[in-house]
Amino acid sequence: MNEFWRHIENEAINVGVAVLTYSVLLAAAHPVKKRLRVPLGFSFNIFAVLTATLVAWFVHQARGGTDVNLPWMVSVRDALVSAWAVFLALQINNVLARFVWQFALEEKRRVKVPKLLRDLAKVLLLLTAVLCVMKFVYGQQLGTIITASGIVAVVLGFALQNLLGDVVAGIALNLEKPFDIGDWIWVGETDGEVIEINWRATRLRTRDDNYLIIPNGNITKQNITNFHYPNRVHALKCSVGVEYGAAPNDVKSVLRQAVRHTSGVLPKEPRVRLKQFADSAINYEIKFWVDNRAASDDVLSDVMTNIWYALRRARMSIPFPIRDVFMHQPAEADSVDQRRRADAEHALRAVELLKPLDHDQIVALAGRGRLVRFGHGETVISKGDAGDSLFLIVSGQASVKIIRESGGEVVAGTLKTGDTFGEMSLLTGAPRNATVVAESDLRLLEIGKDALGPVLQENPAVAEALSRLMADRQLATDGFFKQQQHAAEAAETREHYATALLRNIRDFFSI
Repeated sequence: MNEFWRHIENEAINVGVAVLTYSVLLAAAHPVKKRLRVPLGFSFNIFAVLTATLVAWFVHQARGGTDVNLPWMVSVRDALVSAWAVFLALQINNVLARFVWQFALEEKRRVKVPKLLRDLAKVLLLLTAVLCVMKFVYGQQLGTIITASGIVAVVLGFALQNLLGDVVAGIALNLEKPFDIGDWIWVGETDGEVIEINWRATRLRTRDDNYLIIPNGNITKQNITNFHYPNRVHALKCSVGVEYGAAPNDVKSVLRQAVRHTSGVLPKEPRVRLKQFADSAINYEIKFWVDNRAASDDVLSDVMTNIWYALRRARMSIPFPIRDVFMHQPAEADSVDQRRRADAEHALRAVELLKPLDHDQIVALAGRGRLVRFGHGETVISKGDAGDSLFLIVSGQASVKIIRESGGEVVAGTLKTGDTFGEMSLLTGAPRNATVVAESDLRLLEIGKDALGPVLQENPAVAEALSRLMADRQLATDGFFKQQQHAAEAAETREHYATALLRNIRDFFSI
């Protein structure tokens, strides 16, 4: 009976020691996890259970327990010690992650440690724990183990040489850091955004939203272009051939203007170079800057589109790279010219500003006017620019934008087919007072000073009629008619406006 109660007492003490050890470990882990933010997870609970079990075991052995020396009990103890060593390595790795990787490097020095290096440190800790178990628990000689491991490593090395090469390349990429997550890179013949860098491969997302997995070994053998380092700004290039009849400096000016107003192109001044005198054209290279590599194809397309419209307006052609034979048919060409002129005359007769002109003068203007085209999104005129022409919208739609005093642009109105803008610049040479942007493809009839000048020279009385018409428009803009001013006051103001405008018109046209 005494033996029975003694056995019960020993078991109770063992259980008590185990529970007390486990409770102390949990109590100590709570502030470490909350205050020091050490990432103790489920593995710590297993570590605490193993520690409590081993402590109870050794206490029982110290109190004279003989059953612990049984062969099967020794095997169980060795297995528990082995598992304890492995989970101890995991807890050391948790402490290392918090105080070295996160606190000392990321928080203090702003150095982000790659996940690959963290995993490598974890593997080394586990390998050290296994070697210690083999040496101190099972009594194995490390030299024998290392020799055997070396033979196995050689065999595995031949079998897994490609995989190991990718892993070593992954370590090199994480140490050298030629690119990071979120960077847009070009590797070999492929470019894309870096989504993930792991032990074996790097994953890219292409422009088509496809995910491309490239082994790290292949990446280290290729030239790498990082479009986000040291910043996201990088240049794009495109080429265009222009006819020999266009002066190179004029062509360069047109190309720069076309690129400058393209959405997505940075404000940095574009560069245009004459590259080659080819068989059918002079080839130019246009270089401009963007900061969004993912949208570079769209920006390049918009640039080329604007170049086509700009060259068309400047009456510069892009020759075909072939020999063309044209059969000239004068009758049909004359018919086309006559139809265009008739359309221009009809449009000009509907312009309020040109009401004082007679039929012959309208015909003369239509013959001297110039038909120009603008593409969607292009700027037709900018506020503050010099100008001496009026624009009549033949087809399409445009928006009028003004700059607020607080900054930024606001749409002040919309212009449609039949509307005009630029009257004051035509009559007086005043700078443009607003910015007009094409909301769709625009066909415009431009009437310049050189077209209106001969009309005013032949009939100076037209200038007086134009000045009075513009004076009426100025009165309407000032709100005189809405405010119902006295007729005498309105007439006096109208005369003042008309006189000033007439003087400016005569000075501008030298009449």
